[in-house]
Amino acid sequence: MADKAAKTKKKMEQANRLINSLQDNKVRWIGKKDLFQQIKRELVGNVAKACAFVSYCGPFNSEFRKKLADVSFQNDLKSRGIPASEELDLVDFLVDKATVGEWQLQGLPNDDLSVQNGIMVTRSTRFPLMIDPQNQAINWIKAREPDLEKRDFIFTITNPNLKDRIRIPLEDGSAALIENVEEELDVLLDPLLEKQYITKGRKKIIKLGDTEMDFVDSFRLYITSRLGNPHFSPELAAKTTIIDFTVTQLGLEQQLLGRLISKEQRQLEEQQTQLQEDVTFNTKVLADFEESLLSRLANSTGNLLDDVELIDVLNDIKTKSKEVQEKLEESKEKRIEIAEKREQFRPVAARGAVLYFCIVDLATINWMYSSSLQQFLDLFDYGIDNSQKSQLVKDRVNFIIAEMTKKTYRYINRGLFEVDKVTFKLMICLKILVKEERLNAGDISLMLKAGAAIDDRNKKFVWLDQKAWLNLLALSRHKFNNDHQAFFKDITDKMQRSEKEWKAFFTETSPENMVIPDYEDKMAAENIGHFLHLCLIRCIREDRAVLASQKFIKKVLGDEYMAPVTDHLAEILEESNARKPILFLLAPGSDPSGNIDELARKNKKFTFKVSMGEGMEEPALQNIEVAQRDGNWVILNNCHLSLEFMATMEEVLNPKGKEIHESFRLWITTEPHKKFPLGLLQMAIKVGYEPPKGI
Repeated sequence: MADKAAKTKKKMEQANRLINSLQDNKVRWIGKKDLFQQIKRELVGNVAKACAFVSYCGPFNSEFRKKLADVSFQNDLKSRGIPASEELDLVDFLVDKATVGEWQLQGLPNDDLSVQNGIMVTRSTRFPLMIDPQNQAINWIKAREPDLEKRDFIFTITNPNLKDRIRIPLEDGSAALIENVEEELDVLLDPLLEKQYITKGRKKIIKLGDTEMDFVDSFRLYITSRLGNPHFSPELAAKTTIIDFTVTQLGLEQQLLGRLISKEQRQLEEQQTQLQEDVTFNTKVLADFEESLLSRLANSTGNLLDDVELIDVLNDIKTKSKEVQEKLEESKEKRIEIAEKREQFRPVAARGAVLYFCIVDLATINWMYSSSLQQFLDLFDYGIDNSQKSQLVKDRVNFIIAEMTKKTYRYINRGLFEVDKVTFKLMICLKILVKEERLNAGDISLMLKAGAAIDDRNKKFVWLDQKAWLNLLALSRHKFNNDHQAFFKDITDKMQRSEKEWKAFFTETSPENMVIPDYEDKMAAENIGHFLHLCLIRCIREDRAVLASQKFIKKVLGDEYMAPVTDHLAEILEESNARKPILFLLAPGSDPSGNIDELARKNKKFTFKVSMGEGMEEPALQNIEVAQRDGNWVILNNCHLSLEFMATMEEVLNPKGKEIHESFRLWITTEPHKKFPLGLLQMAIKVGYEPPKGI
């Protein structure tokens, strides 16, 4: 009887321990019970949507991806009668937070688009082909796969030994990276892209060209292209998963903020990184605990109360889970505190992102204006390092913004032709105002298009031409920055009442410098008064729009941005180095060779000159090798005539295992060409060179 009582008491104690171990999970598990039924019912549709997302959405931007997933795919599932979640978060569905945290520690930006890209790279069955103009993907892949650089498994598609080089990672089951693909891949790689292996015994064999190689399932191939908008063939798109890694403005802003904080308040950024590591680790531990708990319960045999070891393990898991949960709660508080301090510096990162995307847009004006993110990051760092110091964060932020904006303007402005310089400065001004939410895309559209889409034949003023009348109508109907009413809604009525003053204003030689009838004081009271003034001048006197733009630029950026700028070759020489060439963009009738020769004499340097054209590649290469050894200069003229040779310049200027004399310099002159190699444009210091005006 006593034994029976003791056993019963022990069972009661065991039962209490078991209940206490599991009670923390009771509410959550009860809630999940109903949720699991719904998840099970919608699983097929959600998996179909996720598969379609990974397979087809890679080449598109975030807006179009969302439209495809939430509208097109969802409607297709509905039409087929397949249940699916209405607001499925594909990121949460396809990857856990711990994995995302690991990716971010490896250098993947933490915006949604980048996380989606990470999912596509790791989850797709086809090898990824990444559109990567800013090197976001390649930097992440190199951090994720450290053996790529350690074992030299990074190749270019032009490598003559590509087949032999790729054999080692293919047979080892390692990762390989093919970088800087333009728009086509060698047909040699087709069997690999399509995984056309055959099984012989326990081995898988794949044939590249006329060579058979072992194929290991763990082999991973990554392919990147630096082109921002490449035209890949449908066949290549079918063989690979194309993924657009082009940086977003918000994503770049976050990266620049981290870069700035690491310079200004290194301790804060280190805390942020450590916190991210802790949260990632603890989240993973918590998930492992729950998985272990459920696994032990599911696999337990016999009476649970008799399994003392199981109850001890459950109790231990409960204690550890509580500790980890407390750490995660502490991390949340710390994260909020760090975020508040970081936010004080956000205006610098926001301005940096605006400037970078202005630079990117220049390539649509002229391909030769293409630049790299790394070039901009150098300018960003210069602005931080060379700006005035201050104890007050607000003042320090303003000093950095001013210095960075000025340095970026001077560097990029130097590489533009005169006709495009005002356009660049105007782009900066408009993007700044859009970022500050003082303007929107519709306002800029009005400034550019005015009344081009309006048709009205009831012109009220004889002295006003038809085009200006249509522009005025468009201006009178437009609500700036989505205001509740149009600023110029009654402009035509005011012009009728004060026709004499408006006619005099219209016929004025320089109306952009005159007082605007009826509107001068009203515009001065607006925080976008300078933009309203520009729009009015552009609408009624289009011939004065450029001069009005210059006045607008002065108001937004300051007088120094419209002052004449002279860039001396000696200053440009100081910025360059042995691996960073100086590239002159030539206008017709211009030749900088004489100025370079004069600078060479002052620096006591010998210059090798080669006029490029058919058959001149070998002499040019020989001169470069000699100059790299002895520390002299090389001038390559008319390089638009040797584009294939120019495509090799990256490798020529960065030879593996070879020292280059630090005094070596390469000067390149070329006329603009839409097929000029992107890599060279992104590494060179560009100088727009035009003959003096009037000659």
